[in-house]
Amino acid sequence: MGNCESMTSPIDWDYLAALSGGDREFEMELLQTFVEDAQERLQTLANAVNQGNIEQIKRDAHHLKGASGNVGITAMQTIAAQLEQSTTPQTLAQAKALVEELQRLFATVASEVSA
Repeated sequence: MGNCESMTSPIDWDYLAALSGGDREFEMELLQTFVEDAQERLQTLANAVNQGNIEQIKRDAHHLKGASGNVGITAMQTIAAQLEQSTTPQTLAQAKALVEELQRLFATVASEVSA
């Protein structure tokens, strides 16, 4: 919250502070757990898109939607929800673009968490 990047951060630090009761160490633990899980999940999601596996895309997107929402990363939550709800065999190109956007957001989150 005291860092100047918080204005452009995809992480809702106020949400996390409310969730953790202001325990910054706990917030970082939550985010590190999210980063570890999401990194793996994004890889399986990208593979599912490349393979056209709609059911796997929806499962991974659902998981990412919940996980990102739990730690206050609403931009990822919104994109994951869009992927979960709108992916069909006809929209795989859009799905690929959404996954790339998730990966960009994730990279920002991961660099913030490791800083």
